[in-house]
Amino acid sequence: MSLTGFLREELSEFERKENEEVEVIADSIEECLSLAAAHFGKKVHEIDYRVLKRGKKRLFFSEPFHIRASLVPEDLILEELSALDEKLTGGSGKLISKELKELVIPKNKDGRVTVKIYRSGVFLTVHPPQGEGLPVSMADITKRLAFRGVGGVDPSLLSKALKEQKAEPLLVSNQKPKQGNDSSCHVDIDSDKMKAFVTIFPARPGGRDLEVNDVTVALKNMGVSYGLKEEDIKKALDEEKYNSPFIGAEGDYPQNGKNAEIKYFVRTEKKINFKEDQSGRVDYKDLDMIENVVVGQVLAEKIPAEKAKLGRNLFGMVLPAKDGNDVELKQGKGTILSEDKMRLTAEVNGQVLYLSGRLSVETVYRINGDVGVRTGNVTFLGSIVITGNVEDNYSVKAAGNIEIYGTIQKAIVEADGDIIVRQGITGREEARVESTGGNIVAKFIQNATVITEKDIVVQEGILHSHLMAGGKISCKGKRGQIVGGTIQAGQLISAKIIGSQANPQTDLIVGVNPKILKQIGEYEAKKAENQGKLDTLTKTLRTLKARKESDPATFSQENQESLQKYEAATKKLEKRIAEYDREIQTLTSYMDEQAANGRVYVEKTIFPGVSVRIRNADFKLRHETKSKTFFEEEGQVRSTNYEDPDEDKNDWRKKRGRARPKKE
Repeated sequence: MSLTGFLREELSEFERKENEEVEVIADSIEECLSLAAAHFGKKVHEIDYRVLKRGKKRLFFSEPFHIRASLVPEDLILEELSALDEKLTGGSGKLISKELKELVIPKNKDGRVTVKIYRSGVFLTVHPPQGEGLPVSMADITKRLAFRGVGGVDPSLLSKALKEQKAEPLLVSNQKPKQGNDSSCHVDIDSDKMKAFVTIFPARPGGRDLEVNDVTVALKNMGVSYGLKEEDIKKALDEEKYNSPFIGAEGDYPQNGKNAEIKYFVRTEKKINFKEDQSGRVDYKDLDMIENVVVGQVLAEKIPAEKAKLGRNLFGMVLPAKDGNDVELKQGKGTILSEDKMRLTAEVNGQVLYLSGRLSVETVYRINGDVGVRTGNVTFLGSIVITGNVEDNYSVKAAGNIEIYGTIQKAIVEADGDIIVRQGITGREEARVESTGGNIVAKFIQNATVITEKDIVVQEGILHSHLMAGGKISCKGKRGQIVGGTIQAGQLISAKIIGSQANPQTDLIVGVNPKILKQIGEYEAKKAENQGKLDTLTKTLRTLKARKESDPATFSQENQESLQKYEAATKKLEKRIAEYDREIQTLTSYMDEQAANGRVYVEKTIFPGVSVRIRNADFKLRHETKSKTFFEEEGQVRSTNYEDPDEDKNDWRKKRGRARPKKE
């Protein structure tokens, strides 16, 4: 018999327990730990040990290892699991549960046999192996029966239990327990009266094993009336967890309810966030300082306070607990608080602000100073007021109006509403100012592109710029001069002076609406795209038809279906192209009607070098002209004496009845 085999059979003869320690002798450390784990009913990783004598391997005889083993404290196991949990799951807590080891089923596990001696007889249980574990043998059963002091068992019953391996107790003998050798238990109750620890001591040979009722009676004798864990007690008895305390009863700890909290769906702290493009470059102008919200957007939600859960100790005493504290979801300006006061939504488009524990939505964003390095690019779903300038290479975009106290430099400014620039635009040929639904007002415009669907009003001058307005372009301030560039308006252009003595090229075009031009361009692009598809289909269709006419015998049913499919697609594209043509014609006609009433007003002087285009008529000034109004008639640009456009009111033909205009 090997040394290890001897130890497995006679373990109780040499083990010495001191404070839940056991001394083990075996051929290797691994075997020592395996024996200790089996003794404690634990896994190997839960065993701590100290080497008392290191074994040696010799030619004829090997000296065994001698260790002192004990259980690793539960808190140390949890510390290791916590570190592993942090590493593997990012601190989710999934690996820290004390019950985790109970949920882990070993892949491979040897079968085992237990013998229980009760007053009603001797019961044998054979547990089958798991995975590639070793099965129980008849020798294992007989050794276990001998170890428990049981004899005279019918071999047929043992064979039956070994064959079936049901893991269910089988009565194999009516032998009565031997008095004085019974198993016993000890109960310890912790100081807070919430846990009762049970330690079961094994029976000596022939002695009676404890049953669940024995342990519960011992607990009740200690005054325990609540929290008995009968399932855990049964498991400890079945698995023979001797000499190792386990929790046999546990009270319910009181749980204070969680406080109510506010869950915010917007930022409550403004931090600068730099964004990278696909190449990894950081845009230091896009600082993301403004958080825009839209009508109906959920800003915050209240998670209600929880009710407390009362506790109860082992003696049935109720332990108090506190309900969670409530907190108010505060409503700010521009927000809507639901009737149950649990949800806050935006009432308007704008910037969300968090001040004094309250969210509000502001429709006007005020910047005290310049838009530049400090602010980054600005995008806002309301209106913006800037007390300084918009510096080079920055952008300002708003869903409402934009008012700028200073100047727009080489920058981009876009708004859905009005744009007002008190000190003008100095664009250096790269500025772009555009409004999709409002007017643009500035003191002056120089070297810039300015576009709006409505009016452009300039006080001092428009210099070498490209302006496009769906309504009027007016430059009638104290100096009120347009010099150089291209000025396009849907209705009229008016100024005190147009051009200069240096005769720079200045083009005035009336009857152009930027929105309509954009729509026409979109329709023309779609028409061209569909025309390309139609041309390709037409070629394929001609090929199929020619093949059908030249060789109808080989023209299959599949070819016929393709022919019909291409014919239907061709008709659909032709219809779509015709629709685009109608839309283009409608928009062009509308713009033509507007151009028919188009005017250019010059209050003082218009210089040579200025060209005027109204509708489809062109006229180029060849000499200096004073105080005129230009209009289109019978395909030609004509002029008459200047009249204030603000008094015209589109009633030109009534005025013509009083004074026939002089042809230029």
